[in-house]
Amino acid sequence: MILLLVAAVAGVALVGASIYLNAAPAKTASMTGTLFVTSSGRLDGGAASNSARYNVTLAATSGTGAMNLTLLANSTDLVPRHEFAVTNFVVTPNNLTMSFGGGSVNLGWINNSTTLRSANGTYTGAWGPDAPAGQVWGRIEPSVFGVPSSYYVILSVSVPSQPVDTIPFVTVPLVPTASRPALWG
Repeated sequence: MILLLVAAVAGVALVGASIYLNAAPAKTASMTGTLFVTSSGRLDGGAASNSARYNVTLAATSGTGAMNLTLLANSTDLVPRHEFAVTNFVVTPNNLTMSFGGGSVNLGWINNSTTLRSANGTYTGAWGPDAPAGQVWGRIEPSVFGVPSSYYVILSVSVPSQPVDTIPFVTVPLVPTASRPALWG
């Protein structure tokens, strides 16, 4: 059991490091995040709207995987399904694209938003029919979660333990210099 846990942690760390260092599209990753759903059609819908928050786990290998939603305490469950098969998963420096729930989504990297402040340092998709421009990000439809198109949704995910103040892709030269030893060998 301990060996399995160590292997899982090492795998997540290696995927995160690969994405962070290589700046190349990846079809394999383990990510966590949140989903917010509200019936108001916008982020600040008021007291009359129903809303729910979910923890999200997302894992994909070679472009296919699964996304699971776990309802947080004190929330009304608005989403009829909590497990989704994910296909066409690709993460790049500024976008995460995937298909699930009968639709395709594009989650854009948010580095420094004042409106979606809690989504800074994540790949995010946010949309609702009554949302002003500052509350819309990426490409996502409420219907992929099985809720009416009149709802507002925010899906935010990131690689655990990644830096939150920069885009998680950096091209790093791996050439040893006199002042910096080789990384391996």
